[in-house]
Amino acid sequence: MEEYNKSSMKKARLNSLLTNLLDDPILSDVPKNPTLADVDTLINLELGSAMRISVLKLDGSTLGNNIHITNKF
Repeated sequence: MEEYNKSSMKKARLNSLLTNLLDDPILSDVPKNPTLADVDTLINLELGSAMRISVLKLDGSTLGNNIHITNKF
């Protein structure tokens, strides 16, 4: 029972920390429940090995996509 309480307490602290991090305005582009692929894409964007392309349509809506750049020439 004590081990369960320790594990449960660790999960609660981790969730609290994650919630606080995701509420930070600097991390506003991180989804609330990020997948590994989301995090990988954001890291690649930060490192310059991916691009975010947004197309502004005439009706004011946008289409967006993230593109990972590979060096395959």
